[in-house]
Amino acid sequence: MWLQEVEGRILEQFIYDGVSLADANAMRRLPPVHRDLFDNFVFAATAVAVGESDWSRFPIASLGYMSAVHGDLTLVPPLIPPDAADVVADVLSRFTPFKSGDERVADGSRINEDQYRLAEELFTRLGGDRGDGARAAGARAHSRMMSARIADGFVHPVIGAHIWSDVPAAPRAHPGSGPEVTVLELVEGLLARWRQFPVERAGVERDILTEARSIGWSGVRAPMATDGLSGWYAHPPEGAGVTGREAHATSDNPARSVVDEQARPRHEDR
Repeated sequence: MWLQEVEGRILEQFIYDGVSLADANAMRRLPPVHRDLFDNFVFAATAVAVGESDWSRFPIASLGYMSAVHGDLTLVPPLIPPDAADVVADVLSRFTPFKSGDERVADGSRINEDQYRLAEELFTRLGGDRGDGARAAGARAHSRMMSARIADGFVHPVIGAHIWSDVPAAPRAHPGSGPEVTVLELVEGLLARWRQFPVERAGVERDILTEARSIGWSGVRAPMATDGLSGWYAHPPEGAGVTGREAHATSDNPARSVVDEQARPRHEDR
């Protein structure tokens, strides 16, 4: 299932749970298509690491993303640090489809040895190697993708928090597992508070956004802002134009208005 479908189903469930149609409408976002595709690739590729699928999702996600960008892996999605995009491009540039006669590895999924090694490499490079294995690194990569998606305003904090924290196979939280994992219990608690105490929702959404901004693609080297603002900025590929982003008027909403990528988009506290 695509990440955008999951977000839509969560919003629908919130409506059934009592969120008004007007509030639900304000929770919707319209991200740039390329960012959706990139986030969806990481979401699907790392599904095995968070208990949502098996290893076969990695080759499916890889083929889907390469087809969507028409093989041009040099394109950098909006607000993705170049180093994170480079990791994906490097891994996928060496990907080849499963062939008849290939031996299935891992849990018997339709993934061959070369694809399996590429999946492990992707997880480790995006999630960071803490000596706890590729699956744990994949869970950290999943956490970085979802927190960045929230922090950049491409999904409502509460919808994003639901997906971010709902990772049954993520490694057990301990200091060595990294902030990407230790934050998950806190995010789950914030989500429960949002559900139980409607009058506190605006503050809870800000708290979720704060936690998301503390993670993001923090483990991937990217140029940092030097003017005292928190967060990072990413250089767009040459020739990039203006990327539209849905603007919302409420102060509790993290989404910002239109981003001019040629002016080096910045992730800022508000």
